[in-house]
Amino acid sequence: MKHLIFLLLALSQQLWAANNNVIDIKKLENQRAFIGQINQCMNPNQLDEFIKKAIQNTSDQEKRSKYAGVLEELIKYNPSCFIASINKLDNKNCKQVEASYIYEPHFYPREDLKTSLRQTKDFSKSCLAS
Repeated sequence: MKHLIFLLLALSQQLWAANNNVIDIKKLENQRAFIGQINQCMNPNQLDEFIKKAIQNTSDQEKRSKYAGVLEELIKYNPSCFIASINKLDNKNCKQVEASYIYEPHFYPREDLKTSLRQTKDFSKSCLAS
């Protein structure tokens, strides 16, 4: 009987450890995806195209939410990258991004986004500063 209890305890420990590994792998995959989102400056042309598509999809709420998720993460955690890409836009498109994704955010408070942007050294030269 003692051997059976010991065997069951050992087996349950292994199963519990295996479940933790699955969670850790998923957590690592999510972290990797997150880092990929906020490190959009690795490919500036791709980010520029992404922002152009975000501008085109401001009227579709579902698509706008998807773009907002990436843009808000980028503003929050890599604002200088966002500023560098926004500065390539003409003033009209810059203001549209500002109105749609900064003044009306989906996931972060507006002031948090503005604070992140203001902390970059290039903010004062950007179209968002006016």
